[in-house]
Amino acid sequence: MAAKQTSDLDSIGDDVAVLKRDLSRLMEHMKNGTYDAATESARDAIERLSSEADQLYRNLANTGNRSIKSISRQVEEQPLASLLVAFGIGLISGRLLGR
Repeated sequence: MAAKQTSDLDSIGDDVAVLKRDLSRLMEHMKNGTYDAATESARDAIERLSSEADQLYRNLANTGNRSIKSISRQVEEQPLASLLVAFGIGLISGRLLGR
């Protein structure tokens, strides 16, 4: 009977050792999987932000080009008024910065 109990205890001890080893491997896989998922999530976020920044840049460039064309057209159509407006803005800016 004592031999059977010793055998059972040894068997339980072996099972616990195997369970510890398996649990250790599982934890290692979970760590690696979490790292991989976080890395992929970060890459996705970077790609999304890069795409949004590129779109914003294109929108701003288009808006700037339209504004330049509009101002150029205005100056061509009304050169004297444009010159007077520029002179007025320069005069006011000079007075404000001179103080």
